[in-house]
Parts: sequence; structure tokens; C-alpha cells
Amino acid sequence: MERITEAGAVFETDHRGCSAMKHHRHGSSFVTLVLGGAYVEVCDMVPALCRSGSIVVHDAAEEHADRFASDTRCLNVELPCDSGATGSRGSIALDLAPLQNAVGEVVRSFYGDGRELGAAVVRLHDALLRRSTEAPPKRPTWLRSVIDGFPWEEAVPLREAAAIAGLHETHFSRAFRRHVGMTANAYRTRARIRLASKMLLTTMAPIARIALNAGFSDQSHLTRAFSRSLGLSPAGFRRTFAR
Repeated sequence: MERITEAGAVFETDHRGCSAMKHHRHGSSFVTLVLGGAYVEVCDMVPALCRSGSIVVHDAAEEHADRFASDTRCLNVELPCDSGATGSRGSIALDLAPLQNAVGEVVRSFYGDGRELGAAVVRLHDALLRRSTEAPPKRPTWLRSVIDGFPWEEAVPLREAAAIAGLHETHFSRAFRRHVGMTANAYRTRARIRLASKMLLTTMAPIARIALNAGFSDQSHLTRAFSRSLGLSPAGFRRTFAR
């Protein structure tokens, strides 16, 4: 199903579970609203899991590839080509009421009579722009030092990150989660998965060696982390996304 508006096209896509789309580009900026299912998207060799309820923003001519873990339904919204960039990219949180309302208006209009769909697309674009230009929450000065200075992929105890911050370990753990949105251990796992994914896609190194180089204790440790985060084994990830 597709509707054409003065602001751009809006179209539904359905994807079978375990199917994949190789690296491709689109001619315009667009937003994908994940209505059901889940998929892994790789852009610039960085994987992200896009679940039902996610909103994923793509730049014009951005290259990415996708693998659908289950039957997945998406609503794709082309953004106005003459209204500037959204200021956002990748999977973003529906954490603000104006953005939630704008997404809801697009979905309701698309599956309704469609008469207000063009205006709803413009409001979605405006909500994305406002979200990107709002001042981010104030973060402590030590956080940037920890993010940039701590060797996340290496087997260095997280108490050393607390030391960089100048905080007690318990205080550091709570503050890190509050400001970053995940625990320091989860942030470390994500950093290791991203490093491993780049090596899987750019080298033919054995997976066991990649696991060690990315900071995992062994190949089984890497496989468990990949499976939990992306629903794919490292070998399956390489087969799906390597060029």
C-alpha cells in the first residue's frame, strides 16, 4: 500500500522472517516506523536492532543493509526534500510527546482516509527537527572523559572508569546509567560488539581471534553477546552483511 502526498510518499513494506536486504541506498531522506517484528540494520558497519515501536531515520543516499529476524511490517515516510535535514540519524527514542503525537498522526492518517497525511508528514519532520535542536540534558564534565578515555574494549576493570570520573564505584554506576541510559557494563558490551562487527565485515580473520581482539573471553562469549543483542551468531552476521 502506498499513498502519495505533497510532502512525499508514504508506503508500507512487509518482510518475511529470516529474509535480508543487501546494501542499498534511497534517493531521499525517510523515516521507518517499525509497526511489528524486528530487524538488524547495519550502517557504516555499525549494527543496530530495530524493534517494533522503533523509529529509524535515514539520510538521503545513506547506505545500509537489513536482516529481518521475524515477519516485520514497516511504514516508510519520505521527508520533504526542500525542508532541510532532520538533524537525527539511526534509531531514535520516542521520548517526547510532540514526536509521539506526530508518529501517531501519520499512522492514523495512512490507515484512515489519508486526507491529512501530507500535513501529518510535515508535522513529523518538524518534530524531528525540534528534537534535534533542543538542548541536550546537562551532563557532568567527567562523563566525556570516561567515554573517550576509558578503553572499553579491553579487559580493564570498570573500577578504573570510576577512577577516571573521580567517583566511588557505586555512585559511578548509578550516575553512568542515569546519564547514558544503560549500565557501564552494557556500554562496554555494545562497544565490543561494534568492534567485532567491523572486524567481521572487513577481515577474514577467524571468529575466535576476533572474539579475543574485541575483548571477549572466547568465541562462545562473543556468540552469546551477538545472539542476545542482535539475534544473530557472528558467523550469520558475517554471511548476511559482508560484501
